[in-house]
Amino acid sequence: MRKRFTLLLLTMSITGLGSAGLAGSKEERPDPDRYGWLVRHPVIQRLLKFHNEERARYGLPPLQLAPEMCLAAQEHATWMAETGYYMHSNLPWAEIIFAGPLSAREAVDGWIASPAHHSIMLSGTEAGFGYMVRDGQTYWVGVFR
Repeated sequence: MRKRFTLLLLTMSITGLGSAGLAGSKEERPDPDRYGWLVRHPVIQRLLKFHNEERARYGLPPLQLAPEMCLAAQEHATWMAETGYYMHSNLPWAEIIFAGPLSAREAVDGWIASPAHHSIMLSGTEAGFGYMVRDGQTYWVGVFR
């Protein structure tokens, strides 16, 4: 347990997610250029595309990816994969998680099929997505504001 906690603190320190958190001022947000690779990742882009297709069915504007939200979602997906704990984070945004689906399409379809998750998908104007695969298990995270 101590090893996991130390690893989590080290990860938070390296990525700048220490006590300041992610919900603070713009000065505390991660540099978009530094984390652009995550926002541009093909799987993250597919998640965004599928979410925006669903939102368009309801006449809603497309979501915009926020680098700091993608980073937080990715870190939570990684944490779930590394620890084996499947649980919501304490991030300051609405969150959807899923364990199991092998593709972004399957994950989004599962969220659409759940009324509670679907309503979160249709909320907000910004989002962040992350996923991690470990031992054949895929963990998906979406956060919205």
